Amino acid sequence: MNPLPILKNDWSPGDSREVEAWRIEKQIGLEYDSYRRIYYADNREWVIVGQIAKDDGKKYYILECVA
Repeated sequence: MNPLPILKNDWSPGDSREVEAWRIEKQIGLEYDSYRRIYYADNREWVIVGQIAKDDGKKYYILECVA
């Protein structure tokens, strides 16, 4: 089971995705390097570039692929 479900599986630097905040906060499906401030998911490196709140009341972080 993919803990960060999304149809796309080929990521390139500059691509972005929305991930539910609780998945980031509990580090489900990803790892965090606090020294570099980088998240690792799907064999790529990601940084948080923003956050949004949707109409359903859920908070999402926007992750951007950097490598």
